[in-house]
Amino acid sequence: MNPDKVKIGILGIGGIGGFVGAPLAKKYQDSTTKIIFICRGETKKAIQNNGLVFESKGIKETIYPHLVSDDPTEIGVLDVLILTSKSYSIKDVLSTYKDCINSETIIITLQNVVNAKEIIRETLPEADQIMEGCIYVASNVKQPGHIQHVGGPGKIFVGGKENHSLIDLLADGGLDITYVPNINEILWKKYLFVAPVAGITSAYKVTFGQLLEEENLMHILENMMIEIQSLAKKNNISLTKEDIETSKDLLTKFPFESKSSLQLDFENHNQTEKQFLVDYVIENAKKYGIETPFYNGVNEKIKTSYSVS
Repeated sequence: MNPDKVKIGILGIGGIGGFVGAPLAKKYQDSTTKIIFICRGETKKAIQNNGLVFESKGIKETIYPHLVSDDPTEIGVLDVLILTSKSYSIKDVLSTYKDCINSETIIITLQNVVNAKEIIRETLPEADQIMEGCIYVASNVKQPGHIQHVGGPGKIFVGGKENHSLIDLLADGGLDITYVPNINEILWKKYLFVAPVAGITSAYKVTFGQLLEEENLMHILENMMIEIQSLAKKNNISLTKEDIETSKDLLTKFPFESKSSLQLDFENHNQTEKQFLVDYVIENAKKYGIETPFYNGVNEKIKTSYSVS
């Protein structure tokens, strides 16, 4: 990667993609670092015509990247691809944009999963430059091309092959990003929060604030976290009781009315990440002989509430 001339693609300009892409596009607007928003449909049309509208901490800005496109030929080969699309889209989007990726392209993942590298290599077995990561933020789409940051610090952690020049470039571009050598531990700690909270808020149709007020639901949530703790142990990751308490306390850091992205997708009749946040836990725990009565109960309630499999 030539540090003086870098082409960065942000794939998926939804809540996370918009949050990540906005400061980068603003910082590098008149630079040899090119920020490309890879999106399609109404989102592409809105940003091409009116820029990306981004709201955060009471400030609303309109930001224009170097390019907005869904055409692999127009985009060309990328130095960096930041994957912010939903987990269920990874295989399809990588197939669509495989010509934008070569052996030198660094792929940064920001999905709420603990097996992103595995998912990517099912589609791109030759992919060698994968930096798995996660982001702590609540950021939603108000309408196509209009993103609202509603909570969370926006802290990003990434791991994989160390690349200080890239991390510095992204940090200089306005991202709160840190390289960590033990990324699997960080991914599991985030998953400990994200997956159970997504499941229980969807099943019981409650906001983060309402969840905190319901003692019975907090009991279920804690036991779901204990089930994930058991699964993590089988993957050589030690999650402690303190990690569980920290995850529960994280709920207090979001606005009372916050909802999980899984819950919002169910409410809006969109495709959901249930396969990665609920089914993954149950299916993999079963392989190891781990009982998951609390996850099973939440899964059944989701099926009943939304008529899904």
